[in-house]
Amino acid sequence: MISAVLKLKGTDQKGIVYKITNLLYETGGNIIDAQQHKEELDQQFFMWVKFDCSEMNCTRSVFEEKLTEVSGELGMDFDISYSDKPKRMAIMVSKYDHCLVDLLMRHKYGELPCEIPLIISNHPDLEELAIHHRIPFFYIPVTKATKPEAELKMLELLKSHQIDLVIMARYMQILTPTLLDAFPSAIINVHHGFLPAFKGAKPYHQAYEKGVKIIGATSHYATADLDMGPIIEQETERIDHSHSANDMVRIGRDIEKKVLASAVKAHLEDRVMLYKGRTIIFN
Repeated sequence: MISAVLKLKGTDQKGIVYKITNLLYETGGNIIDAQQHKEELDQQFFMWVKFDCSEMNCTRSVFEEKLTEVSGELGMDFDISYSDKPKRMAIMVSKYDHCLVDLLMRHKYGELPCEIPLIISNHPDLEELAIHHRIPFFYIPVTKATKPEAELKMLELLKSHQIDLVIMARYMQILTPTLLDAFPSAIINVHHGFLPAFKGAKPYHQAYEKGVKIIGATSHYATADLDMGPIIEQETERIDHSHSANDMVRIGRDIEKKVLASAVKAHLEDRVMLYKGRTIIFN
């Protein structure tokens, strides 16, 4: 089976679900799942449809022409993706390997529907891991002075490999607009803190100093506003006064890899929609 995911958003009105599902019926699509969400404050409507497109009675280009016509009548924007065209995902990493290992194992066992053409790092430490998984590894050192040049090299690599999605799997560098503008809403970061609290460096140590009783990690889209991009996934763990900052770092590693994998999976499956700086994620 070849499936497709259709996402639509626009002003709420009568007949949206009918017209979209009727179009799918007329063109031979078989709906597998459909979900909707309405924002009451400004009457915005979001629709997510996954359907079997294996036996449609028209080509994809013809279907998308019909979809453009119907969505235009409704005043809605749409996006569509197909399961036989998996996204191409690059992973950026520094020295910490737990998130990278987790993503590579999930990909190996088919949990992440994508291709991984390359891994980029500002340190050489994890090259052997990349070799083990038969993924090309590119070491691009970064200093304050060389950062503009390094990011241009990265951008050239990402474009030459036709990358759709970039994952910062504990890549311990702040990205500049060179990369951020080239991949809007397509760079996912994991922050080892429960945002919006404890932004920046050493969030577990900040949490320890504040005596918090819950720590967490956050996966979000990277933006120019540090650690403030739209949140995709978060998870927490209870702690108490007996936990040291190092204990929190240890506990946090498990949380980090889980929230990152969950966010990556949601993006790859096209279940995420952006709205006013936050996300709507369909199940």
